[in-house]
Amino acid sequence: MNLTAAGRTSCLRHLVDVPVLHWHGDTYDLPAGTDLLASTQQVTQQAFARGKNVLGLQFHPEAEPGAAFERWLVGHACELAAAGLKVQELRSDARRLGPRLTTAAVAMIVEWLETTDG
Repeated sequence: MNLTAAGRTSCLRHLVDVPVLHWHGDTYDLPAGTDLLASTQQVTQQAFARGKNVLGLQFHPEAEPGAAFERWLVGHACELAAAGLKVQELRSDARRLGPRLTTAAVAMIVEWLETTDG
């Protein structure tokens, strides 16, 4: 994932060089009045913010190995196959990369919650 200049100064900075889970065929237009924070080669809009209180994410920082991840794999088996993604590789990546993603994701969310106006 590539962070924009705004993304590098946002709570997403904790995700620099941390692989995140994303597979989706859907995308969206950047809402008016928002700042693009992150993108990938596949999808330009991966994250955006509007002020301090709104954070929109297209990727999944909460993905970690376990029962919830397994439900995703089962529930999206057809979509994953159509995208050419292999379930075994996703499981392996989740086990290998999950702890680092979890640490970064917690830091990201904690920072965001601590800086909101609410």
